Amino acid sequence: MSADVDRAAAAANGTTQAARAGADPLGVIVIGAGDMGARHACHWHAIGAAVIAVVDPASARAEAVAALVGAEAHADLGDLLDRGDVHVVSVCTPTYLHAPATVAALEAGKHVLCEKPAALTLRDAVAMQRAAERSGRQLRIGFMRRFDPAYRPLMDFTERAGRPLLAQATITAGVRPKRLMHDALANGGPIIDMCCHVFDLWGRMLGGEPVAVRARGYTFSDDKPELAGIAQRALDSALITLEYAGGSVGQIQVSWGLPSGIEPVERHTYVGPSGMVSVDWPRHITLRDADGVTRWRSRGVDPYLAEITQFRREIVEGASREVPDIGAGIAALRVSLAVLEAIRGHSVTSPAEAVDLEVPTS
Repeated sequence: MSADVDRAAAAANGTTQAARAGADPLGVIVIGAGDMGARHACHWHAIGAAVIAVVDPASARAEAVAALVGAEAHADLGDLLDRGDVHVVSVCTPTYLHAPATVAALEAGKHVLCEKPAALTLRDAVAMQRAAERSGRQLRIGFMRRFDPAYRPLMDFTERAGRPLLAQATITAGVRPKRLMHDALANGGPIIDMCCHVFDLWGRMLGGEPVAVRARGYTFSDDKPELAGIAQRALDSALITLEYAGGSVGQIQVSWGLPSGIEPVERHTYVGPSGMVSVDWPRHITLRDADGVTRWRSRGVDPYLAEITQFRREIVEGASREVPDIGAGIAALRVSLAVLEAIRGHSVTSPAEAVDLEVPTS
């Protein structure tokens, strides 16, 4: 497991005051026992929920994560969704499996926290949305960056920079250790799996969905032997330009195709009439304007834990909604699909024209 998951496990085992204080009304199933599933399981446990079961066809992985939180381990859902002590399902599977797991849970009357991106296709994402509407249960999408300590100061600083904004994000990493992240039919590559965070951020920052999308796509990992077993490799690199109705423009330079072992880097800049904001995500944000230089540094809050804590509050206490719903997931997916269509057709597109299509591959 990753260092982040190890820290989550430590939190689950060492700081579970809520769990020790008494019974929480929420029983949780976690579907998927990779790093993300382990993180969800440990965080649900840490805030006092009862993790009933961890489900993964890789039995050893399911057992390892279940052992962290005192849960049952299962290779499949079986009749788990029929249990009355299960109220919430965390869906942490590869993206192509989000829809069937989410729809099944909603139809069984369970609330769902589904990891981002919502799905690979609009068809699947809309099926999830309709299942939530029919069931009357809550469906949320894990855009955990909205809970990152950097999020609110970034929104504040860019507001002070004025409009229109010239936005730029550079996101780079070596070939991902989770190889399915490069599979066009499993996770869709960074245009769907990673850029959705930026699309969600810029949609709120720049005033809705872009009105024009231009992009060029590449597969830098063509010569990387570690990906030789993936039959349909997703595009791993792109240069994306998004134009917004208010005159703001955003550009993303993204690559997951660098040599293995190169650490992930994410940096943003925002230039407006009143100032400039530079971001070393998520550690540092700097605003330079007429008042001088204002700096912000991360407080080290775990956004995944904050997100899960807030979702529990929304379900149990009726707290105001802050965890993004499926509408936000669909909005980000529409931009991803518009980018892929722009790459395929060497044309200008928009999310309003987004349709399901085969994900371009190498």
